[in-house]
This record gives sequence, C-alpha cells and structure tokens, in this order.
Amino acid sequence: MERNAAPSAEALIHALRPDGFARSINASIETRLAPYEPLLRRLVPTLIVAFIVVMGAGALQQILNNRTDILNALEADLEVAAAAVEIDLAHRSAAAGAVQAAAVQAALDITAARIGVQSGRAMLATDADGLVVAATPPSLRQRWLGRPAGDAFRSALPMAGAGSHGTLTDGSGAIIVARALPTAPGRLYVVQTTDAALAQWGRSSLLLGTLFATTGLLLLVIGFAFHVQTVRAATADMINHNARATIDAALESGGCGLWDWEIGTSQMYWSTSMFEILGIRDREGLVTFDELVPLLHPEDGYLGGIAELTDLDPRNAVDFQFRMRHADGRWIWLRARGRGLMLAGVSHPRFVGIVVDITEQLDIAARNAAADHRIREAIETISEAFVVCDDDDRIVVCNSKFRELNGLSEDEARPGARYHEILAAAGGGAKIKEGRILSERAPGSRDIEMELADGRWLQISERRTHCGGFVSVGTDITALKRHETQLTASEQRLRASVAQLQKSQYVLEMQTQQLAELAEKYSDQKTQAEEASRAKSEFLANMSHELRTPLNAIIGFSEVLKEGHFGPLGAPKYGEYAKDIHASGHYLLSLIDDILDMARIEAGRMRLETVETRLDETLEETMRVVSKMAADKEILIEAEVPTGMDLVADRRAVKQITLNLLSNAVKFTPRGGMISVRARRARGYITLAIEDTGIGIPRHAIAKLGKPFEQVQSQFSRNHQGSGLGLAIAKSLAEMHGGSLRIRSTVGQGTTVVVRLPVEGPVSVEA
Repeated sequence: MERNAAPSAEALIHALRPDGFARSINASIETRLAPYEPLLRRLVPTLIVAFIVVMGAGALQQILNNRTDILNALEADLEVAAAAVEIDLAHRSAAAGAVQAAAVQAALDITAARIGVQSGRAMLATDADGLVVAATPPSLRQRWLGRPAGDAFRSALPMAGAGSHGTLTDGSGAIIVARALPTAPGRLYVVQTTDAALAQWGRSSLLLGTLFATTGLLLLVIGFAFHVQTVRAATADMINHNARATIDAALESGGCGLWDWEIGTSQMYWSTSMFEILGIRDREGLVTFDELVPLLHPEDGYLGGIAELTDLDPRNAVDFQFRMRHADGRWIWLRARGRGLMLAGVSHPRFVGIVVDITEQLDIAARNAAADHRIREAIETISEAFVVCDDDDRIVVCNSKFRELNGLSEDEARPGARYHEILAAAGGGAKIKEGRILSERAPGSRDIEMELADGRWLQISERRTHCGGFVSVGTDITALKRHETQLTASEQRLRASVAQLQKSQYVLEMQTQQLAELAEKYSDQKTQAEEASRAKSEFLANMSHELRTPLNAIIGFSEVLKEGHFGPLGAPKYGEYAKDIHASGHYLLSLIDDILDMARIEAGRMRLETVETRLDETLEETMRVVSKMAADKEILIEAEVPTGMDLVADRRAVKQITLNLLSNAVKFTPRGGMISVRARRARGYITLAIEDTGIGIPRHAIAKLGKPFEQVQSQFSRNHQGSGLGLAIAKSLAEMHGGSLRIRSTVGQGTTVVVRLPVEGPVSVEA
C-alpha cells in the first residue's frame, strides 16, 4: 500500500455507515454492563438455591395444609353422617313411638347407603350399658354386637360433641364423632380410620413432592451448569486476561501497538502499548474517529485505503507508513502491518494489525546513510589504494586510487565484483616485475612488497576481518625505496666515518687528559690570582691610608703659601707654584679616596648605613657641587625629579653615585652642551637617568666601563684626567643596594647612564 494514499469518498462513507454506529452502541452497552458481570455470576447460584428453598418450604406447607383440609373435611363428613342417623331415628321414633335395636340398625344401614360407605369407615350404636346393639358395615356387626364399644378403641371413647382423634385396637389412628341417640338411652359412634382417609392425600403429596424434587433437581442441574459455565468463563477470562497481558507485555517490550477495526464501525480497538507509543498513559480500549482524526497527519490518509483493500479481498495484506501526533506535539513515524480477517458470525471484515514506532529507525537510517556517505568520502580521500571485500571475495567498497593503480574502470570495480577475477582480467599480474611476502601475522593477513614493470614499488597490506572478508591497502613506496637506497649508501659512509672517529678517539682521550691537567693548573693559578687581588686591594688600602697623611700636609702648607698667611712669598711665580701644588694635592687626594673606596669595596669592608633618603634633596646637593664646573664650561643642567621620590638607602653612597655620574657627564661634555637628570618610580624601583650631549662612547668600549681603572682612551691619547674608578664605584654601590647600572651611548651624540635602586632598600646591607 502506498504511504500517502488519500482515502476515497466512497471508502469513508463505507467506513461511517449507520449499521456501524448501531454495533458500536451495542458494544458500548456491553462495555457498560461488563463491570456488573462478576456480581451476576455470584448472584444467580444464590437465587437458584433460595428459589429451591422457598419452593420446598411452599410445597411442604401445601402438603401439610392438604392433610389438615382432608382431616377437617373428613370430620365434617362424619358429622353429617351422625346427623343423618339422628334424623332418621327421630322420624322412626315419631312413627312407632319407641325405637328398638332393629330400628337403629336399619337407620345405620340406610344412612350408610346414603352417605356411602368408604374404606375404613364404621358406625356403632350402643345401649345405655355401652354394649353394641347396631353396627355397619356388616363385617363389624358380627364382631361387635353385644360387646362393649370400648373394646374397639385403645383410647378412651369421646363424649358426645365434636369429632376427636383416637386410636383403634389395631393401633391405627381414627377420627371419632359421638352422638347421643335421640330416642333411646345410648350412643352413636361414627368412626373413620385416618390411614384410609389420608391415602389420597399421600398420593397427591407424593405427586407434589415428585414435582418439587424434579423441579429442584432441574434447577440444581441448571445452577451447577451455570456454575461450571461461570467457572469456565472466569477461567477463560483469566486466560484471556493473561493472554492479553502477555500480548501487551510483548507489544510494549517490542514498541508495538495492536489495532482491531471492524470495517464499517466508527471506532477501533487499541492496545495499551498503542496509547503509550503516542504518550497517552493509563488507557486501553476503543478509540472513536473523532479522537483519531486530529492525531493523523493531514498528508497521510489511510483508513479509506484499508476499507477499500479489505472490501476487495479480506485476506489482502496491508503495509504502510504514516505519521501521528505525539502527546508532546511532535510527529512520529509509524508502520502498520496487518490484513483483513473474516470471523464467524460477523458479516463485515475486520482489520487486525500491528503498529510499530519507526521514528528512531528512520533517524538511525538517515544517520547511517550520512555516516556511510562520510565513510565513502573518507575512503575516497585516502592517498593509498583501499579496497574492502566480503567473505565471498567480492568487493564491498574501493576508492579511485585503487582503480587507478590497477587500471580499472568504475564499472569494473563496482561493488559485488570478484576481487581476484577483475585483477586477473585487468592484467595486473603482467605488470609485476618482482614481489615478495614481507610477513604473515595471521591466516589470510599478510604484507606484500612488489616492484612494477614501470619501476614503481608497492606495499600491499591485507588484513582479515571478523566476518571472513579482508581489507587491502596499497601504498606507493617508490620514494621510500629510493630513500632506502640512499640510506644504505649513507650507512656505508657512516661506517667509514665511525672507523675514522674511532681512530680519533685515542687522540681525543689524550687531549682530554691534557685539558684536565691544564684545568688543574688553571684552578691553582686562579686561586693565586684571587689571593694576589686581595693582597693588591689590601696593599692599595694601606698605601692610600699612608699617602693621605703627607698629602694632607702638602695641601695644607700649599694653601697657606697660596693665601700668604705669613706674608708674601716674594716672586709671583711662587704663588703660581703654590696654586699648582694645591690643585695637584687635591687631585691626588681624590684619586687616593677613589682608590681607597674601591679597595674597601673589593675587600668587602664597606658597610651601608640605610636610612630614609629623599632623592630630590640628594640630587640638589650634588648639582650644587658640580654647578661651578658646569658653569665654567657653559653647560646647562636640567633636572626633572618629582617630589616624593623617597627610598631606603645609604645617603652618602647615593650622593657619591650621583656625584660620580654628574662629574663624568660634565667632564666629557664639550662647552655649551647640556645635561638632563630624570627620575621616576615604578614596580618597587626608582630609576635615575643622567643624559649628556658629550663625546659619546664606542659600542665595543661600553662593556669595559664599570671595571676598576678602565677608561675609553689610552693613557697616551686621553684628554681628560681621572683614575677610571668613578663608574666602577658607582656601579658597585648600586649593586650593593640590590640595583643596577646600565650605559647607553652613541659616539658624537652623547651618553645616558641609568641607575635602578630598590625603594625598600637592599636585602642585605653587607657588600
């Protein structure tokens, strides 16, 4: 059946005809009465038993009432007989004047003839002494005439009046009516035995009992049959319930729903699992078209198609896919499979089928198709020849590289073609020049290396899969083979080099031994040099101290001579000599001070005394010292030092650093130049930059500056005086504070010296 076949108008009219509604109404009535069925099953046997009990009680009551009625009627009859005898005797006594025994006998016979002598009935007449004078029937007359009437009864004789019950001598019960004779002093007894009187009652009671027993037995049989049928129905219901539960469980576990539709009705039966597929919980039973139509996708008509198909042939199978709305609003795909069915007693065909949720299957199929497409694209992009075969040696998939390598067309290497047959047909064997098996790991899995006639090399790896097929990957290893040849030649050359290296190893070992001896000598010489350096520093420190004493005297005396404190010297030349001696003494003292400071630093005897130091004040004092020398050379000094540039440092050392740097800047800056001083604070450091427009320093000489006694110019060509210790002292003092000193310079343009000092002071105040 087509998936989206729309139902025809005739099919829908057939599906909704009126007799279908009538059957649905009857089915709904049966559905409404179904809850009362267990009560009726228990009530019917109870009603049957109650009916039998009531009917038995009624029959027993009727039998007892019949007996009482018979006895009452018999007693009345005896009364009538006694009254008839009395009347007859009264007539006789009026005619004759006296009643004799013969008259009494005649009256009894006449009365007996009139009322009819029944079985077990007798009449006795006695005289005043209680002797029987007349009796009827004749058989009793001979037995009882002349005998006392009391001998005929076991019980006492009744007095005159209403009838009473008594017992005869033979033990049988009787009804006795006694009357006084109207014309003679005697009594009349009318006797009827109850056995004879109740014989008819016994027969009628037997008939009634038989009828009751038959009816009761029939009802019991019917009740038992109903009970058996009820048990069978309950068992059938239980079996049906279990079968339905089993079917529902199977349907639910399989994600299936059951449809049962009698073609022509306006409703169909759905199993619980069908409702669960649509997200409708706790429901099972009939679904009307009014409920069904909103759930169907408008593009997927199918009910009319089912009706048409089953009308043509009820045995036609139905298989179609359609969409229905889930409880959460989404559309789900369902697949219905079933066929028409004709049942006994049903004039219209039925459709019975299974509905399966295939939404996930369709999604998986779509994902599998996409995955298969991606896998084929991935296989196609592989740079090697790739082919997969099944267990029957048939191609499943291959890429264009495989077809190109073996000279196959796309039709020849189509899926399903035999792998070895198409290779043989393509002449692949004739192209192989040489081939060998590299390894065989498992049965059917191997690595093959072959050389083709055109000079190319291939390596084919075949691996068996779990299903019995195999995967073959062919790689062009021509470049690898060429590289391997080159590696072989390189290996030979390498072996020759190794031999040469082995020959050189002995020479290297000898050189290593010599180097070890030289290193030992170098260590000894280094120790001696360090000791000599310390001795030099100590010597310089001692010599500087010894020289300062006479030098101070020279400076002092030259100053006295220069100033003329004790009178004029005479010739003017003496004054000039005194000035030269004074200037030379100061210069020599500064040199000795520098040497002494450097010696103390190298000897580790200088100690820093850190205090809170204001950099702006220190710079101001330093610039006042060098201002006269700068003014003499017409050098402009600019300072850009913000306030608040405080740091923890040795104030004397900071002043000496700035003084040495500013002195060098003034010394090496030509007349009319400029010196700028800038300071800034960042990341826990204060950076001081002193920039001049002096002669500059060559790049190769910058590395030497900062070392003791190092100067840019040689001793024979330098134009400025100095010991070369200023920068070395400044650098050493900066490093003792935990800072640094760097120099940037360009020849002919100027020099910039940058000093970085920590704000919090040095970690250790010792040099």
